[in-house]
Parts: sequence; C-alpha cells; structure tokens
Amino acid sequence: MLTRLSLEEINRIIACPNCKAPIALVDRCDAACISCGEEYAWIAEETWEFLPSTYTESSELWATWQRLQDNGVVSYEEDPDHNLGVGDRPDCLAFSRFCSFDGMVLDVGCGPQDWPSYFEYRTPRTRFVGIDPLIRRSSSLYRQFRGLGEHLPFRDAVFKHVVFATTLDHFIEPVIGLREAHRVCQADGEIAIWIGEKKKEAPSQVESPGWYRALRKPDQAEDMFHLRRLCPDAVDRAIADANLVISEKDEQAIDAFRKNHFYRVRSR
Repeated sequence: MLTRLSLEEINRIIACPNCKAPIALVDRCDAACISCGEEYAWIAEETWEFLPSTYTESSELWATWQRLQDNGVVSYEEDPDHNLGVGDRPDCLAFSRFCSFDGMVLDVGCGPQDWPSYFEYRTPRTRFVGIDPLIRRSSSLYRQFRGLGEHLPFRDAVFKHVVFATTLDHFIEPVIGLREAHRVCQADGEIAIWIGEKKKEAPSQVESPGWYRALRKPDQAEDMFHLRRLCPDAVDRAIADANLVISEKDEQAIDAFRKNHFYRVRSR
C-alpha cells in the first residue's frame, strides 16, 4: 500500500526554490531559508507554499498567466471529469503505461486532485510528490506543495521520474521548467511529457456550457487556459534548448483532429 512521504522524508529532499539551499520543515510552522532569508508559509493540512518572492519578475506575462490559472480553477470545479486526470480515462491510463513509474516521482502541475489516473502503472516501491500553483491544501493520497515548475523546491537529483502531464504548455517559460526538471532528476532517471495536439480546423462544440461562456480570454493568451499551445515541433525545440534529448516518442490519435504525444526525455 502506498503511503505519503513523512516529514522526515520530505526534509531529505526539500530545498529553497530561490537559492536551492536545504530547508528544515517543522510541522504546522512557516519555514525560512537560513541561506537567503526567503520565507515560506504553512498553508494548512500538511503543506507549504513555496513561491519565491521574485517569481513574477522574470516576465511581464505573469498577470496574464494568473488570470489563466483562475480560469483553470473554474474548469476543475465545474467539470472535473474532463479537466482533471481522474476516472478511467483511456488517455491517462495510456500515459501511465508509457511512464511505468518506479522510485521517487515528481508530478509538475499535479493539479488539485487527490490521485490522478496516470499514477496507475507503478511498482510497489513508487512514491509520489506533486507541485502546482493551485494547491491550497494537501489532504490528498500523496504529498503536494504549492509552487512553480520554474522554481522547484527540491534538491538536485532526487527523483527517478519527473512528469509533465498536459502541463508544459501552461508554462510561461517551458525551457526553464525543463531545466529545473533535469536538475532534480537522477542521472539515470527520465522526464516524461504528455501534450495534446488539436488541429485548428477542429469543429467547436455545438454549445459550450454556461461556466465556459462566462470565462474571459486575456488579450495575450491563445485561449482561455493557455498563453500558447505547444505543437510537437515546439516541444522538440524546448527539449533541445534545455540541453536534453528525446529517448522515446509515442503518438496516439484520438480522432481526426486530435492527438496525444508522449515523450521520454533524458540528459545528453
């Protein structure tokens, strides 16, 4: 039976996302980095907020990104079956088979869900950790923290797998997210990426639900939830720019207009 990582186990892998120095967490207490002085708040039910104070300074797009995150919250609350990785979704299970998890796994952009379906295929010794900017609590079946993929609060080389399950195209700077994933991934580990591709000529729904019609698309965004969607060529370029290589690809057609693309990525 899988168990959540204990606080002692977390303290062996946690680090300041600002300067990467180790941090000592104490249950139900705010934390501070003794190296750079950054402070991180306990935010209830066994989790912390690891957002460095400088995280909005790297791009003027952060305000737009935050509005897209707010739209995402609405979609999760109003239609979780289609917008979270839950239930017997064939696409989630296919990605899980592709990953075949073993050892320590970091899910980057895990979302506010207790247990995603793409965790299904794993060895008995697999342990999961999740990070997402929308986490407000962590009563899930595995440890989750509030934070950003561009500023991971973990030490170097601690995870066997780092996962981006339809999340890389929500990043402002996906190359930085991939470099951070590489930093925290073990030398013999791998990064797994899942992106969805939809052709521009794909037909729209006959009628969108009311909650969707009430959303507003920011001017700088491609749609209600993404600054820009990543096509496979863009993912290939981001992987190369992060100084990583693709060791395996899998393409799965959903219908005439949509595909899923799975990647295994390793260091050069």
